[in-house]
Amino acid sequence: MHYTSRFLPCSAMAMVFAGLTTNVSAQTATTVAGGTKSEASPPTGGGDIVVTAQRRNQSIRDVPVTIAAFAAEDLRDRQITNAIDVAKITPGVTAASNTGGQAAAFSIRGVTLSDFNDGSEAPVAVYVDDGYIPTVQAQSFAMFDIDHVEVLKGPQGTLFGRNSTGGLVNFVIAKPTETMEGFVNATYGSYNQAKVEGAISGPIAENVQARASVIYNREDGWLKNDFPGAPDLGGFDTFATRLQLQSQLSDRLTARVSGLYFKQDMSMAPYNSIGTAPIRDSSNRVVGGYYTGGPNSFGYTPPPTSAYRTSTDFYCSRCTGMKIYDGALHLTYDLGETQIYSVTDYIHIAKRLKLDAEVSPINYLGVAQNGQTGSFTQELRATGKIDNLVWNAGAYYLNILVDTQGGYLARANSIYARNYPGYEASGIDLANVAQLRKQSASVFAQVEYEFVPTLTFVAGGRFIHERAKFDFVSSAFRNDDNDNLDTQNYLFTVQPSYSNRISNNFWTGKAGLNWKPSDDLLVYASVNRGVRGRGFNNKLPAGPALTPAQILYKPETLVSYEGGFKFSLDRLLTVDAAVYHYDYKNYQAFLFVTAGGYIQNADATTNGGEVAVTLRPVQNLELSVGGSYNHSTVHDLPIAPGITRDVTPTFAPRRQLTASASYKVPDVMGGELAFGGNVTSSSSFFTNARNFDSQKLNGYTLVDGRITWRGDSGFSLTAAINNLFDKRYAITEADLSTLCGCTEIAYGRPRTWSLTAGYRF
Repeated sequence: MHYTSRFLPCSAMAMVFAGLTTNVSAQTATTVAGGTKSEASPPTGGGDIVVTAQRRNQSIRDVPVTIAAFAAEDLRDRQITNAIDVAKITPGVTAASNTGGQAAAFSIRGVTLSDFNDGSEAPVAVYVDDGYIPTVQAQSFAMFDIDHVEVLKGPQGTLFGRNSTGGLVNFVIAKPTETMEGFVNATYGSYNQAKVEGAISGPIAENVQARASVIYNREDGWLKNDFPGAPDLGGFDTFATRLQLQSQLSDRLTARVSGLYFKQDMSMAPYNSIGTAPIRDSSNRVVGGYYTGGPNSFGYTPPPTSAYRTSTDFYCSRCTGMKIYDGALHLTYDLGETQIYSVTDYIHIAKRLKLDAEVSPINYLGVAQNGQTGSFTQELRATGKIDNLVWNAGAYYLNILVDTQGGYLARANSIYARNYPGYEASGIDLANVAQLRKQSASVFAQVEYEFVPTLTFVAGGRFIHERAKFDFVSSAFRNDDNDNLDTQNYLFTVQPSYSNRISNNFWTGKAGLNWKPSDDLLVYASVNRGVRGRGFNNKLPAGPALTPAQILYKPETLVSYEGGFKFSLDRLLTVDAAVYHYDYKNYQAFLFVTAGGYIQNADATTNGGEVAVTLRPVQNLELSVGGSYNHSTVHDLPIAPGITRDVTPTFAPRRQLTASASYKVPDVMGGELAFGGNVTSSSSFFTNARNFDSQKLNGYTLVDGRITWRGDSGFSLTAAINNLFDKRYAITEADLSTLCGCTEIAYGRPRTWSLTAGYRF
């Protein structure tokens, strides 16, 4: 993809826009901060943090949105190093995992998509340094040199754009600084974990600053593979680096250029297996399923699920992995009371995965998928204040190209190859080869008007135009390499080819009322409309092929009604609470059937509430508790031919709870000693929208603990234990009862420990 021709005109347009708005700034009265300046402050004595949820800097106490924010130090203390692990400490948020937990996407308030196709975009948008992550499979990445993380719940389409019906997770990175600073942290832990993270920042010339960040993290496998000569599963090797250059080109114009390289290699997906049987009705339709606990269809009985053991004959070195290249230009034109921002970003994501379908020592079937995604985005926005009116306005452009190759490896002499006479000995590969091109352009605006003291009316909207082209071919190919998906030597067609172009117009909107009678209390109510565009199914080549009408699914529309309050009592107490009701039209529900899945549309409703309380009863002691309740229903979803049911969305537990405690002891060996602990609890949830008994995972409660010493000279030491009581809990599964009489099931990591030494200057 070549975007150079667009890059310079868009940046130049930002500066032209700046010149046109210079006269407007004379009418404004209050500075509205943001852009390339430091976008957040660490928690103050009252636990406050500055966030950018409304595209400008605000105290989290003043934002009329249900939001959780975590500063970098808090994330390090809680041992949160992977982006998706933010879900672990945020009530109402879960990780919709696949490929044995090696990939996952955020699910907020039951709004989720568990489709593992690279061409799918998630209903919960993820941004890193104002750059949009364009594929659902790239939301799990190493998090390093972060300033803070914001989790916004509910539709955010007005200010943040497309595909944020469920909410948004915004990773704000640490920026270059005008004074020299830096840090380095080195960790050693369970399973030979070795991690080093560091950054250095400061001036390198007059009006020029730079920041360089790096992380390396590796770990051996924790799931024992009993197959002779095979490596253990769950290991990984990660390296990432980021370089930023920032320059004050004039008193008003600041430019920041950033570049990112990320590389992660992982083992085969760390799955276990459980014997599973389908339940069929009198018409032979699959209407349920249950665990048998016995052998699969080939007579193999897996190890008991209580053991951290598996046995798989399909293994390879660095089976699964991802590379990301990202380059961005941020321009800020500061008029004092009005700011103009231009963000130009290109990201390329290359992903590969392999797994053993039935997770056994039997040569049956492998699954492989490769994906290459390129995305260019350009956003131009302005924000300012005129008397009692705060405004945001802008335009956004997105161009995505996705190439995917995914299917089955029926290796030489495999049982699955026997389904194709003549290829039993040589093996055969069955693959979908698809390409998706997508363009989206939008304009948006939002105003907040304080029409009487303490009362503010909020209104905004976004108009979106999208175009997409999808080409799909499903074929059998000669098996030239047992361990890789071959798509070079065509044999015959497996599923009918498909090609289509679509064009759509959408709109999102928001209306709200905020009441702020004092600095300590904010009460708000809002109605939001979110949309998620049409898309194309890319079902793997197992079971009946989809019809053209099933391949193209409809756009979904969500109307959200929400009310809440935020209360603080000096340093002593903060309370946030909200209730909400969602009405969905054409909810996009992903069904996994046989050994592949596809999206269907059905209406849905959700009711729920959330509360978060922080108490500081005495100096140096902080206690926090948060809880969520969510009751979501997808109505009349087809779960088998001619059968519809009301079901619960995937990865949507009814109840979640988090709690944390920290106590700091000053003046210990020339520093401060801090004790901390976290509790995370979740009720049961389904992994498949069909809601069979064999697709429901039990709830769990996890406890983590840590001790940290921070010296006045900048040195620190941390000892941490995660999953203190070594809880055995499942995080995802795939029901393959009609394929192999089994279920692939993945469990969370066992108890682990780590020791970290750090230095900050």
